[in-house]
Amino acid sequence: MLILFVFSLFGCQDAPDAPPVGEKTPPAKAEKGGAKSGYEQDGKGCEPEYRALFDQAVVELHGTGTGDVVVVTDPLCWHCRLGHKLLEEYPAKYGRLRLSFFPRKGFIGSDMAAWILEDVAGTDRLRPYADYAYTDLKQPKTKDLAEARMLVLAQFAEKFPELLDNTNLEELYVRMQRDHEAHVLESAAMSREAELPGTPTLIAGKSVLVGFGPAPWLDALDAKNICE
Repeated sequence: MLILFVFSLFGCQDAPDAPPVGEKTPPAKAEKGGAKSGYEQDGKGCEPEYRALFDQAVVELHGTGTGDVVVVTDPLCWHCRLGHKLLEEYPAKYGRLRLSFFPRKGFIGSDMAAWILEDVAGTDRLRPYADYAYTDLKQPKTKDLAEARMLVLAQFAEKFPELLDNTNLEELYVRMQRDHEAHVLESAAMSREAELPGTPTLIAGKSVLVGFGPAPWLDALDAKNICE
C-alpha cells in the first residue's frame, strides 16, 4: 500500500476560513507555503471521494503510457505550473490525465481560466490552451473578481482570436460563466469534501500527493499501483 504524502512546501493553500470561489471576498494576499502536514493514510487514492474527482473532471490530456491520473489544480498557482511542466516532460508515465479545478482565493480570476479550458475540452484546441494557461497567463492586478475574470478572458482572446468569432468579450464572459461556473464550483466543493487543503494534488492510483515535489510525483507515477 502506498502512503498519502503531504508536502508543507511547494503548494498553494488558502486560509482555513476561505470562502468558496465565486463569491466576492476581501482583498487576498498571495498564497505562500503549502498543504497542512500530518495527513497520512494508506492507499487513500482508491477511496470513492478521490475516484470521483477523476470521474467528474472533463478536461483530459493524454500521455503515451498507461494509467489514469488526476491533478487538482489552479492554473495560476505557481506550483501547479511546475507540476504541469513535469507531466508534459514525462508523458510516458501516464495515459489519461484529467484536471480537476480548485481555484484558490489568492489567484483571483483563475476560475475564468478553468471555464475556458473546460469549454475547449475534447477538442484539438485543449493542449495549446492548457499550455498557455499554465505558462504565459498573467495574474490580473486587481482586487475585483469580475474585472479579474475579464482580464483573464482578454488574455486568452488576444492569444487565441478564434474565441471572439461571432461574439465579443462581454458576451463570451456571460456564456463561459453560464456554461461552466457551476461545474467548476462543484469540482472545488468535491476537493473540500475530500479534505484537500490546497493545490496541486496528484492522484495516481493509490497515491495521493498534496503539494508538488518532482521526485515523489515521478515515483508515484512509476509505481503503477492501479485501483482495482
